[in-house]
Amino acid sequence: MRTSRQATRTSSAVVVYVIILVAFQVFLLTVAVEAFAADDESLAWTTATVSVVLACGSAVVYRYLRP
Repeated sequence: MRTSRQATRTSSAVVVYVIILVAFQVFLLTVAVEAFAADDESLAWTTATVSVVLACGSAVVYRYLRP
């Protein structure tokens, strides 16, 4: 079974998009941990929440857009 070039490009684009989202999510998680350590709870909870939302978004994008 051969895959078309368009399917390969779409699959690669989805993987790149998920990698970027996960990298941003890791950055936000790092900011949240540092904010907890610095006793800035509002920043910590906000970045932790955004990080969790991005993790869920990455999983959804990867699951439903995967060819």
